[in-house]
Amino acid sequence: MTKTSLVVCCALLTLACTKEDTPPTTTPEPAPVQEATPDPDVEAEPEPEPEDQRTLQTRACDEEGNAQACTALAVKWQKGQEGPQDATKAREYYQKGCDGGHGIGCYNLALMLQTPEGGEPDPAKAIELHVQVCEGGEIPEACFDAAVLLESGTAGEPDLARARGLYQGLCDGGNQVGCVQVGRMSMLGEGGGKDAKKARELFDAACEAGEASGCYFMALAWEKGVGGKRNKGKGAEYKKRACDGGFQQACG
Repeated sequence: MTKTSLVVCCALLTLACTKEDTPPTTTPEPAPVQEATPDPDVEAEPEPEPEDQRTLQTRACDEEGNAQACTALAVKWQKGQEGPQDATKAREYYQKGCDGGHGIGCYNLALMLQTPEGGEPDPAKAIELHVQVCEGGEIPEACFDAAVLLESGTAGEPDLARARGLYQGLCDGGNQVGCVQVGRMSMLGEGGGKDAKKARELFDAACEAGEASGCYFMALAWEKGVGGKRNKGKGAEYKKRACDGGFQQACG
């Protein structure tokens, strides 16, 4: 064998060996991942039932001290919403809401304390709570309710001066019902000085502002000549305005 033939043979042998040892350049496809199939003998756990509002509010009130939740829960107990009705429970949770500083809880508790609903009436406590809420400025109706109880003597001797002061506070804040009550007490001289002219002005202003009770008392002022001229025709006119405005006492 010539020298040239030997070189060619070795070159071919080297090329063959190189082809066998060189790994393929393409990336092999990954083996598919088999998804695990659930064991047919194992049942899936059911989803937990969502908690109702009473349960959530009870936890928020009793465990977290959320006063607003206490009041909301009390409403449900009082009205039988989303469960049984229990006025005693309602009082209990209104008290918790009130103790936590929630004004509506105090006000609703005061309303219950005016009646036998959920326990013995306690008008003195009701007045105390109404005044507390009134002074907080949240619920003007609390001022009116306190004044009515004080004027009527529901919790003992009537306190006309204090009642008139509460009515005056409402009137100063633009509450026309309060102004009518101040006018009525001024006309009669109850709880303070008698001022028929001022009473007539208050009645007239309230009537013009759309308060039907003001129209009724203005009618009486015209009919009897309280604080000004007497005019029965004007009295009838104002009485009709009061009746048309929904003040039933003027419709008789």
